[in-house]
Amino acid sequence: MADDKDDKLQAKLRRLSVVRGARNLKSPRPLKPAPPVDDALLRPFSPQSSSSLHDDDDIQPLEKLLPGGGLVSTADGDCFVLDHVYALEHQHGDDRLADLLNFHPGTAVPFVQDERLAEYDFRDFLFLDTETTGLAGAGTLAFMVGVGFFEASQQGERFVVRQYFLRDHGDEPALLLLLDELLAEKAGLITFNGRSFDVPLLEGRFLMNRMPTDLRDRPHLDLLHPARRLWRHRLGSCALGSLEGSLLGLRRSQDDVPGWLIPSLYNNYLRSGDARELVRVFYHNQIDMVSMVTLAARVSRLLSQPDASDHPIDLYSLGKWQADLGLSDQAEQNLRLAAQGDLPLELYHQNLHRLALLLKRNGRAAEALPLWQQIAATTFDDVSAHEELAKYFEWQAGELDQALLWTEQALNLVSSWGRRGQQYPLRTDLEHRRTRLQRKLAEG
Repeated sequence: MADDKDDKLQAKLRRLSVVRGARNLKSPRPLKPAPPVDDALLRPFSPQSSSSLHDDDDIQPLEKLLPGGGLVSTADGDCFVLDHVYALEHQHGDDRLADLLNFHPGTAVPFVQDERLAEYDFRDFLFLDTETTGLAGAGTLAFMVGVGFFEASQQGERFVVRQYFLRDHGDEPALLLLLDELLAEKAGLITFNGRSFDVPLLEGRFLMNRMPTDLRDRPHLDLLHPARRLWRHRLGSCALGSLEGSLLGLRRSQDDVPGWLIPSLYNNYLRSGDARELVRVFYHNQIDMVSMVTLAARVSRLLSQPDASDHPIDLYSLGKWQADLGLSDQAEQNLRLAAQGDLPLELYHQNLHRLALLLKRNGRAAEALPLWQQIAATTFDDVSAHEELAKYFEWQAGELDQALLWTEQALNLVSSWGRRGQQYPLRTDLEHRRTRLQRKLAEG
């Protein structure tokens, strides 16, 4: 307990730039003055192309390549910081940044099981994404931490992407201190795969630097999980870059860099001091941050306001997720909407099965009959709907002849499968049901 109190005290002292001993005092190096906020700053940062950056062989420093960025001094050293400022009306792909503020984080509460999300506005959250020296391991560093947040200004509300960058590994304490200061102003986090990667990584780096942090304990909306639940059936890949093209209507410029290349570009910078290729990494991280805003808006809209104009596969995915969570009324509504759309046959059957099962569990098996009949009439490789119909007519409707009819249709279909039909695990159950029904009908 004493150690915890000491750690918290040291963190507060660092925030106040209070250090022990005169030998640790540094002359402050202020942030390089940024240009005043004007229309140019309200447009996204567009780095110079790689070809123009390599016209000469001189080493290019960050400050020259990224105007407006500069060093921020702390009691723990210096850190390079760069801000990008966006107007809320900025169009990112098919969406505006302002769209997210039409929704509330509480929309996600039933899906991510965190009641605290309902207590805050999206303005209270910090978007966060890291660029690292590797994928895992104790030696992995976050050499760039990108954060995004909404803030008020004299020009009106805006969205700021701030990037903290390590010129070398010795800048890490300063980076963490500056990040901690910003975190103190926000309630929660929004990330893309941050719960599994970014947050544990940063938590470990705070620990290595003997700095307390509550990152893991904050309200946290990780967009990867809802993205997979909502769009994997239709889009396949739910990597952020894939979602940009297939969902958000965004095409990155040639200034981007593939994620797998980023660690080697940073290592090259550490060896040479030349920051030219790092401009592409700053761009990559910047676009990741802004895309999280529009993706969060898409997730929030579909979770809170689905309608018939949504893609039927997305409605099926949403209804299935709601059914899994026990949200029966919402699930039924969206599964019925999906059934009215143009679903692929396999998903059409899965959708009807889900809806019929939902009705059956809620004591409405009679309403599920036409759904099972529709499945049975349009499938040749599954007899689960036939079995449900046989069960219903035998045990609930008491119509044994109908129960026998569906049982025999199921057995005929299984027999047509050849070897697969001979190995079908429920074939014996179907044969027993047929025998029992024939006996009951014979007994009158």
